[in-house]
Formats: sequence, structure tokens, C-alpha cells
Amino acid sequence: MKKLIFFWLTLSCLSAHAQERFSNVQFQGARKQILEAFEKNVYVSGKLTSGETIKSSCSGGSCSIVIEYNGRSVEQPIGDDISQLTIYEYDFSGDGDSEIVVINDFMDTSFLFVFSYSKGLIQKIFQYEVSYYKTEIMKDYIIYYLPSGPENIWHYYQGGFWELNPMEIEW
Repeated sequence: MKKLIFFWLTLSCLSAHAQERFSNVQFQGARKQILEAFEKNVYVSGKLTSGETIKSSCSGGSCSIVIEYNGRSVEQPIGDDISQLTIYEYDFSGDGDSEIVVINDFMDTSFLFVFSYSKGLIQKIFQYEVSYYKTEIMKDYIIYYLPSGPENIWHYYQGGFWELNPMEIEW
């Protein structure tokens, strides 16, 4: 009986932890996870490949990522709150320069951000609200799916994302 209760409690805890992640973002190719923060501990730090420290924080109803570069802080907002935050480095163009990919899950809403970063300068180049449908990140593309198939496709070109709109050509 004690083993059954222990098993049930363990299973309950695992399923409760697993429910924090709302988005379904999948990567193709190599990526490096930099940090992961949760609602109960949003003040987490990690190291970028370039050596800078990156932190997550929330204050006054706003959450952000902060990068420390040469004694100064560069801050970028990422939403109102965090249930689960994951930050990756991913090279979209295959040129050796990785972009920062941020997935901020909060309750039933998730935001996907992509930032270009170099030597203390950060720029948001992509932001989209994703839900539990599949979002696929691959070299040169981000694809957002609905049950009927691809809904939105963004192409990474010359440091930015361009939305591809399908057109019907009449013959």
C-alpha cells in the first residue's frame, strides 16, 4: 500500500511539473540550452557561447532577460510573467553566429522571441504568440502549424525574418 501511495504521489508531481510547459516548439539541428527558469525561481543565470552572463528576472509586472557585457546590463522585455522560460542559442543561417531564442510559457499563452546579439547590442528580430500547436525551428525558417497544416512560415534572410505568404497562380 505504501508503494502504491508513493508511486501515485511521484506520478502526480511529475505530471504537475510537465504541465508547466504549454508550447510545442521543436528544433531541427544543433541548439544549445542556456538557461531554464520556472515560476517559483525566475532569477536564473547562464552563460552565452560568447562568455557573457544572461539572466532572467521579473519586477513590477514585467519580465525580461538581462545580458551583462563589460560591466553594463542590456535588458530586453519578454512578457508579463513566467511559468517556464527557456533560452537557447541557435544558428539560423549556418554562418556561425547564433541568435538567442526565448520561449516564455505563461499559463495558456506562450511567446517565441528571437534576438540577434553581439558585443552588448541586442535586437529583437522575431516575436510571435504560439499556442500548443507545433512550432518548428530549423535552418533559415520558423514554421507555425495548425491541425490543418502549416499556418505561418517565416524565412530568415539577411538578419531578419520575412513572412512567406502563399499565392495561388492562375494559368
